[in-house]
Amino acid sequence: MDNTYKTKDLAEASTLLTLGQKIISIERENNICWFIFNDLKTCQKISNDFWFGECLVDARSLHDSTNKLKNRIFSS
Repeated sequence: MDNTYKTKDLAEASTLLTLGQKIISIERENNICWFIFNDLKTCQKISNDFWFGECLVDARSLHDSTNKLKNRIFSS
């Protein structure tokens, strides 16, 4: 069974990264980048909290995570 979590949403991926989830790769599919994380169950919980507005993160850390992801997207 695959234990990875995939999202193409930059804000969701940034939130996952900010909350300590480990990104294992970024896959490109035409013009779409998929962010792949390694803990399906935890990522699903964070994702649900994110989409229902119940997820709190430090704004500066979120900004840093977003910049890290953008750097990875545009450096490859």
